[in-house]
Amino acid sequence: MRRRSGRSIPTRWDEGDRIYARFVADTAVCCGEGGIRSWDYVRMGFLCRMGVLNEWLTEEESLWLQSRIQLRALSYYSGWLQYFSAYYTGRLYWQLRNGDNLPLLRETFARKEFDDAGRRMMNKLIAGKDSFYATLPWRYLPHYPECPDTLQEVSDL
Repeated sequence: MRRRSGRSIPTRWDEGDRIYARFVADTAVCCGEGGIRSWDYVRMGFLCRMGVLNEWLTEEESLWLQSRIQLRALSYYSGWLQYFSAYYTGRLYWQLRNGDNLPLLRETFARKEFDDAGRRMMNKLIAGKDSFYATLPWRYLPHYPECPDTLQEVSDL
């Protein structure tokens, strides 16, 4: 939900705030305890990969940061399907976050449908038993990387 000073009391919410609150309530079951955190986790993983590509992070630093993301994901989600559902819900939420067209916002949130890009992602990544994520185990790793010296300041992540 959008945050505005003094707007934390539901009776003071405008129509847009109520639409967002309804969307969050309606999607809570499919997102699980983690809510739409997986949207942020996927973006953090992408930024780690871009950090290595642009030489802002070493591969060791990226691997350690992504291992922290993985631990959080495992603690909040029951598997890839729930993780992807929460990711997509977060994607939809943030795509429409500052929408001023309340009827369109209400309709889009009520349908909760994948757009074309979302359908392609779902089909390629998780829909079939041979899809990419369906073949990966959802589990803790036997060994996790040590925190690199360069990241000791954030080692409590």
